[in-house]
Amino acid sequence: MGTQREHEGEAIKQPGLYNSEGGSGKVFRKSLVQSLTVLAVVVLALLAKQTAYILLLVFAGLLLAVLLDYFSQQLERLLAAPHWLGVALVLVLMTGLFVLVIVLVFPVIAEECVMLLLQLERAAEHIHVWLQVNLGGNFLVDQFPTLEDQLPNLGAMWRGVAGIFATTIGAVTGVAIIVVVAAFIAYNPGMYTTGFLRLVPLDYRERAAEVLAGIGTTIRRWLLGQLISMVVLAISTWIMLALLGVPQALILSLITGMMTFVPYLGPLIALVPIFLVAFLESPLLALYVLILYMVIQNAESNVIMPIVFHRTARIPPALGVISQILFGSLLGFLGFVLAIPLMAVILQSVKMLYVEDILGDRNGKGDAS
Repeated sequence: MGTQREHEGEAIKQPGLYNSEGGSGKVFRKSLVQSLTVLAVVVLALLAKQTAYILLLVFAGLLLAVLLDYFSQQLERLLAAPHWLGVALVLVLMTGLFVLVIVLVFPVIAEECVMLLLQLERAAEHIHVWLQVNLGGNFLVDQFPTLEDQLPNLGAMWRGVAGIFATTIGAVTGVAIIVVVAAFIAYNPGMYTTGFLRLVPLDYRERAAEVLAGIGTTIRRWLLGQLISMVVLAISTWIMLALLGVPQALILSLITGMMTFVPYLGPLIALVPIFLVAFLESPLLALYVLILYMVIQNAESNVIMPIVFHRTARIPPALGVISQILFGSLLGFLGFVLAIPLMAVILQSVKMLYVEDILGDRNGKGDAS
């Protein structure tokens, strides 16, 4: 009887597989840690996928907050006003400008949009006929869906894009989130910066503050540069189209200016309706428009913007296009629009945290920009 109890006690005292010091215990612990790590990564990936849209809206709010903070600082210096008053004045000015555009400019833009849709339909029909006559009859045309069948869908798409922010509840909610986030952060940016730095260990807080300041400077300069680029390209495109006599020059130039917020691919997308409308007038006019548009684009990209972005983190074009394709495929349309500022933040973080801190290259010798 005593021997049986001794065996039971020894069985109880024997360590389990997790606590075993043998090879099987080590393999089990390693496998358990790897499995938990994979599970945590999967859970975080699923959470990120579910919240990606909200996180992008918050990031857009941060971009707007940086812009609001910059303009409010300029008003503070000009009027010697407190920061909260500068932010309020900027918001009032932006709201007033938006209302002015809606009241005065929007009716003209809406009318021109209708005319532009008609011009695009006629241009597509004209291109269809031109291809039949000049490029091997119906052979080339038959390789693609007929333009007549696609035009109703094309017109519906353009109308949907023009009215999506006015008619979609989700878009209105998104804009409201962006504005609210921007207003609160711009009102007291120091509070949010301090709150974030409290999450960083004491030994690294000073460097973390420098990284945040560097990211903020990069975003501010990029935003100001993009605003200048949008205005310059919209005005130059309008002048070119007006001189060449292309119809709907105003709306086409506004589309070009807005699409310039998405560098590299945005202006190329804006070229499509310009080329179609010009082709409707004549193929020769479309050729002139294409040549002059590319001249303006190259002058803007290689002359004007390098001056604007002097001493800032300018993203290489190939990396910019790759980031737009990557973020667009992963995060949708909003990811495509915000791809460049997202990449600018990533590059600035990599430069300061990896290149400077880990590699020790603080002289910028390895900096491609």
